[in-house]
Amino acid sequence: MDYRAMAVVVGFSLLVSGCAVTQVQVDTLADFHQSRPKSILIVPVVNKSIDVMASTSVLTTLPRQLAEKGYYVFPVNTVKALLEFEGLTDPQEVHNIPPADLAALFHSDAMLYVTIHRWTSKYVVLATKTEVDFEYRLVAADGTLLWAERENLSYSPRSDRSGNPLTDLLVMALESAVERVAPNYLPLTREANTNVFWNMHRPFPPGPYAPNYVTYYQMVAPAKLD
Repeated sequence: MDYRAMAVVVGFSLLVSGCAVTQVQVDTLADFHQSRPKSILIVPVVNKSIDVMASTSVLTTLPRQLAEKGYYVFPVNTVKALLEFEGLTDPQEVHNIPPADLAALFHSDAMLYVTIHRWTSKYVVLATKTEVDFEYRLVAADGTLLWAERENLSYSPRSDRSGNPLTDLLVMALESAVERVAPNYLPLTREANTNVFWNMHRPFPPGPYAPNYVTYYQMVAPAKLD
């Protein structure tokens, strides 16, 4: 058997496979690249957990992420007040409104819909596990789904061990009790947002106010760049 010939065949196959994967990744953002939204409306968060404060906590962490990506973000408090003025107080009801109607109300290019599927803190044998599970969808004014992600993260407090088994056991129990009584969801929430908006393997394209906006679109869609 000619091993050199086999190596060439294998190398070519890997190259073709790599190109195919890259093409799929680009295609998944084709509608985003075509739409190129400049402004994003963050729709009130749907909360499927039992913590009534979860939606507010998540909502407050989103504007900065999108602004740092280079988008104009409508002030969330103003959005909430205007929707309530229109009689829309239930986030699920707002999510059910046709995107075109929401876009017309705020003159936004796209809407970000976020759903909290999990926001819990569970005690398991001297350890407390805090977990969040968020679903993100960016939808254009015409209803086209531009981008979607889901992120699930968990956290359990872990301190440095002293070498004394009894002391370590007491510390673990204390840390677990504190986390169970007052779980700190914000670090997990910020980490989830960072992962979905900044992860290099699943990039959220930069907005028009980002310094790399022109460079990015010259690479992915040069013919469509204004």
